Amino acid sequence: MSLPHLLLGLLNEEPRTGYDLERAVREQLDPFWRAGFSQIYPALARMRREGWVLLRVLGPRRGPPRLLYRATAAGRRELRRWLEEPAEAPRANDAALARLAFSDALEPPARRRLFRALDDAAAAEIARLRRLPEAPGARGIARQAAIEELEGVRKVMRAGKVRP
Repeated sequence: MSLPHLLLGLLNEEPRTGYDLERAVREQLDPFWRAGFSQIYPALARMRREGWVLLRVLGPRRGPPRLLYRATAAGRRELRRWLEEPAEAPRANDAALARLAFSDALEPPARRRLFRALDDAAAAEIARLRRLPEAPGARGIARQAAIEELEGVRKVMRAGKVRP
């Protein structure tokens, strides 16, 4: 998966500024994708070079101009091509699960503290995701899948399948 494809998905819905895109990623695509301005603007520049987006400069009489991006026909074709690729199993570089995987290197008291910390972090993330505004359509399904994944990790740890 790539950030340009996620941005194309958002721009397919409506033209947006870089600020609007960052906010949409933060509010709508969290928890399965995070990107800040330092990643979004270079991706938009690459997308312009590929012909996937057009840029329109909207300027107030004073102050910096607003840059409005919209998907082109080529961008919409690229989005459809990416969506129609054979699906892969969801994978992530998850530092918490990596710590869990190597926790045998810890003494039992430290391992128990790690498990408690991972459980607390997962519970806090679940609560945060549930407090977010409702995500529309398939984004809501993706968010629910992320919540259930976190709940699954907590369930396995609490069931004793991972023993300190």
